[in-house]
Amino acid sequence: MKKLRKFIYTLLIPVIRLDKRIRWQYYLKNTNKIKLVVGAGQTNFPGWFSTDKTTLDVTKEDHFKKYFKNKKICNVLAEHVLEHLTTDEILMMTKNFYKYSTDDVNIRIAVPDGFHIDSNYINIVKPGGTGAGADDHKHLFNYKSLSALFEAEGFFAHPLDFWDEFGNFTNNYSNDSNGFISRSFINDDRNVGRKPVYTSLIIDFKKKHS
Repeated sequence: MKKLRKFIYTLLIPVIRLDKRIRWQYYLKNTNKIKLVVGAGQTNFPGWFSTDKTTLDVTKEDHFKKYFKNKKICNVLAEHVLEHLTTDEILMMTKNFYKYSTDDVNIRIAVPDGFHIDSNYINIVKPGGTGAGADDHKHLFNYKSLSALFEAEGFFAHPLDFWDEFGNFTNNYSNDSNGFISRSFINDDRNVGRKPVYTSLIIDFKKKHS
């Protein structure tokens, strides 16, 4: 059944791309700030333009040229996407984001947190772990390792929600205009009684010169 769904989806890709191009032109006419959701799936937020790999491959500059030749990106939101990319793919992505974004761009990234103190959580989210999609995970980032990848390409990191190497949890994420993260301390229903049972590593990145 999975193979059949994949085959049908492959047949529909040209239609999906055409539909997305039409939606993109409408979006451009009705917005002053480009706010981009990467790896969105079925996620849609008012004022944001949702993409996935078939419509915007973040590792390919020709995709960025197609969308952002006239207007640059003001915001990026990617929730639990980067753990599915290789290191080289992430570096290509950051180069593209840097080149095709405004000077004051905000890039909000959320991924599973490798410093989480709960071993059950780690077993669920680690590469090859027991959780949904973990068989495709290529990284288990912490705030240091994820920050280093972006800093190498001209960004600085502002960690919001994160566990540190000493077992301390910091919660600075709020539901603001820079992007909604569902798998966060304040939004995930698993965090009953204000206990950080399921949290994401959430970091905002900005250009160093901004």
